[in-house]
Amino acid sequence: MSKKYTTFITVLFCLFIFGFGLALLILPDREFSEQENRYLTQFEAPTLDSVFGENGQFMVDFEKYVNDQFPLRDQWIQLKAWSERLSGKQENNKVYFGGEGQQTLFAQYTKPSDLEQRVDYVNQLGANVDVPVYFALIPDKTWVWADRLPTGAPLVDDGSTIRDAQGLVSEDVTFIDLTDALQGDDVFYRTDHHWTTMGACQGYWALMSAMNGSCTILESEPTLVSDTFYGTTWSSSGAGWVRPDEMYTWVPEGGLTGNTTVTRYPSGQPEEGTFYDLSKLEVKDKYSMFLGGNQGLCVIKNPDAQGGKLLVIRDSYADSLAPFLSLDYQEVHLFDLRYNLMSLKQYVVDNDIDQVLVLYSNSNFSTDSNLALLGM
Repeated sequence: MSKKYTTFITVLFCLFIFGFGLALLILPDREFSEQENRYLTQFEAPTLDSVFGENGQFMVDFEKYVNDQFPLRDQWIQLKAWSERLSGKQENNKVYFGGEGQQTLFAQYTKPSDLEQRVDYVNQLGANVDVPVYFALIPDKTWVWADRLPTGAPLVDDGSTIRDAQGLVSEDVTFIDLTDALQGDDVFYRTDHHWTTMGACQGYWALMSAMNGSCTILESEPTLVSDTFYGTTWSSSGAGWVRPDEMYTWVPEGGLTGNTTVTRYPSGQPEEGTFYDLSKLEVKDKYSMFLGGNQGLCVIKNPDAQGGKLLVIRDSYADSLAPFLSLDYQEVHLFDLRYNLMSLKQYVVDNDIDQVLVLYSNSNFSTDSNLALLGM
C-alpha cells in the first residue's frame, strides 16, 4: 500500500468523521421526521445532576439526540434498508419485506404474555354494565396475508391470541371471532398496519352480523382520494423502493341521507367534525383523514338509523370503521382509553348506551397499557 494511498484514506476518513460532526453542529435541529412520522429528540443542556448523577442521564439522552439529528438520517435509513435487501435479508428495523417484489411490509408481531389479565379487564367491564358487551380482536396483517410473508418469518400472528382470548371471556361478554372475516388483496395497506376502507367494510359486515343480525348494504362504489399514502410501517422500514398505497372513502359525508353529524372532543370540548378531513391528505399521516385523527371521544349521530346507541371502546382502526357503523346506529360513541379517563360504567348510564363493543387490533390489544381503565 503506497504512502499516497494511505494519506488519501486518512484524509477521507477525517473528512467523513469531522465533516458530519461539523454538520451536526451547524445544521438546525429537526423537530419532526416526516419519513418516520415521529418527533425527534432535542438537545438538552447538561446539568451537574444529569452528568454526574447516578444514572448519567445526559449521555443517554445525548446519544439519542445524535442518532435522531444525524445529518442525512433519512437517507442513511433507506441506504441501510437497501443494503439489507441486496444482501438477501428479508427484514430491516423489525419490518419484514414481503409480497411480490417485496412491495408489502409487515411489522413484527409478538403475542402478549399477560393475555389472561388483559381479557379480564374486558370481563370486568361486562360485569360492571347492564347492557350487552361485545369483544372482538382484529387479526394482524401477518395472519391475513401470511402467504406474502418471507419464508420462515418467526414473529407473526398465528391466530392463537384470538383463539385464547375467546376461551378467556366470561359469560358477561360475547366474543366475535374476526379470524376469517378479512379476505382479499385490498383489506390492509401494504405500507401501514391499519386495515383499508375495504377491510373496515368487511369487519363491519362481520360485527353487525353478530350484534344485530344484519347491516346496511351500500350500493355506491368506493371513491379514490389519494394514491400517495405511505404508512407507519414504511416509515420504520426505510424501504424506499415500495410504491405508495391508495386510500378510499365509501360512506358519503353526512351519511346516506346527509343528516349524519360528527362531534369531536379532541381536548374535552366539543367541536364540529367530519367523516373525512381531506386536509390531512396533504401531510405524512394521511390515515388521520378518518375523523381527523386521534381523540379521546367522538360522537356520530344519525337520526335516520334504525339502531340505538353504540359505545365503541377502540384504537385507531375504528376511525375508518365508524362511517359504516353510523349507517345502523342513531348514535356511535367512539371512546379511546389512551386519551380519555372518564368512568366507562358511568358513561354508559349517563348516555343511555344500548350496546358496548370493545374492538382492538390484535397488536394494539397486546401492548396497550390503558386496558385497566375498562374496569372503571
